[in-house]
Amino acid sequence: MATRDMDSGVSRRHFLGGTVAGVAAGAWGGALTGTAQAQTAVQEIRTDVVICGSGIGGLTAAVRAQQAGANVIVLEKAYEPGGTTAHSEGGVWTSESYEDMRETAPNGDPVVQRTIFDNLPRAFDFYDELGAPLGAARPGRTRSRSIPPVAWVNFMVGEFERGGGTLMVETAMLRLLTNRQYEVIGVLAEGEQGLIRILARAVVLATGGWAGSAQLVTQNITRYFGSLHQRNASFGGRKPLLTGDGFWAASQIGAAPTEGGWDSFYGHGMPARPTKQMQNPLTNFSLYHGNWSVVVNLRGRRFADETQGKQAGTPRGGGEQLINQEVARQPEATAAYIWDEPVNVSRACAECGLGDIDKFTAFKDIGAPVAMANTLGELTAKIEAWGRGMPAAVVSQQLDEYNTAAKNGKAWALPIPKTITEQAVPLQQPPYYAVLMQTGITATYGGLRVNAEGQVLSRTLRPIRGLYAAGVDIGNHSNYVYLGNLGVGATFGYISGPNAAKQPEPQGGWETGPLT
Repeated sequence: MATRDMDSGVSRRHFLGGTVAGVAAGAWGGALTGTAQAQTAVQEIRTDVVICGSGIGGLTAAVRAQQAGANVIVLEKAYEPGGTTAHSEGGVWTSESYEDMRETAPNGDPVVQRTIFDNLPRAFDFYDELGAPLGAARPGRTRSRSIPPVAWVNFMVGEFERGGGTLMVETAMLRLLTNRQYEVIGVLAEGEQGLIRILARAVVLATGGWAGSAQLVTQNITRYFGSLHQRNASFGGRKPLLTGDGFWAASQIGAAPTEGGWDSFYGHGMPARPTKQMQNPLTNFSLYHGNWSVVVNLRGRRFADETQGKQAGTPRGGGEQLINQEVARQPEATAAYIWDEPVNVSRACAECGLGDIDKFTAFKDIGAPVAMANTLGELTAKIEAWGRGMPAAVVSQQLDEYNTAAKNGKAWALPIPKTITEQAVPLQQPPYYAVLMQTGITATYGGLRVNAEGQVLSRTLRPIRGLYAAGVDIGNHSNYVYLGNLGVGATFGYISGPNAAKQPEPQGGWETGPLT
């Protein structure tokens, strides 16, 4: 049964007892064991390809696999399809040259980066041939297009279902099934009616990474997991967190983690402890101008280069997301962004992809601590009055030191430098602004290691038969500096879908082995 969610406009689908039986009948003739009434029975379905996740990676892989002749089931643990794609700003992009990609993220996986660079234009051609809603290419930009997120998701779901595919929402993948020859032969999932064993020749993991995994985030990024905003868990937290389902499932059968990317992520700063609930789009409450601001922690001190974060060497930039990452490692993942009127006019709404929203007003309206004043002394007194332990004298000293260096063009020589001269502007034109923010995390960079065919590799770096990945379940494309998330999903969905469809039947048969 399909209904429409009034908040998002993304189609919802619930598959209850009789409908699940229809899935089995529509697959390759496999039988359904158990009934919807027998809650303790494990239902069994057979198909060709199972795709876990319904964002841009999963939906692209699904339609591509269908075009290659496969029967496909897509699992989505949320109540509606779309994943984080449905709540994104819709930019599908990567660097315009491979050399620029390597220079921007030199510690990223060159195989993954090269694959995305070479294949993203082909994915755009695929969407154009389908008639999917896709923004026109701009002159000179062959690797950057845009999608209207909700409309795009609905179009792809419709295309998938018209091709005979089955989308199962509120159905979580629990683990991978393998046989005695270490081949992936399906998944164990759990839906409203209980456990379901889905046997398939191939599985594509597209579950969206591990930004919502307390264990992985605490181990790799920050001990302040509880203070992070989950920018991907939309609609007041009604979406389940991205808890690394694909990574955990693949790791259990010996998949290799990427060598890099684990301590970095993509996201933007968001209101600290707002008294009102944020509503979508969450970009309206996301900061984009931290690199043009002075940023101090709860002790009132600067702690990182606002323009470069922890990067060393030739200045490369990377936007607000770099200082947002460094805030995550500060006490309570909290800091104050401080700026003046020229920055407010020209930068405080920069890159607001879903609307030209004044971020100071947005933070004030949501009930986050904010301050505005005509002198820096008055501003620092208001910051101290927030009661978060930020002494006015310390903040004033930090601002004076910064302004002196910036006015002389020597912010790069500060004890904590601000390296990119263009963005190291002194704060000298009132009114002055400050907001208290906490780190927002959208997507993680560490993940599964894959080859150029989208196959997940084992810890011996051999392909695991029957297992593919797409999207940010694949790790180390971006490494500290952001190179786009939707582009990873589009590219590896385009590649993994038909490769999964061509996967031969398992040599070791359909009986599960000791790992499952």
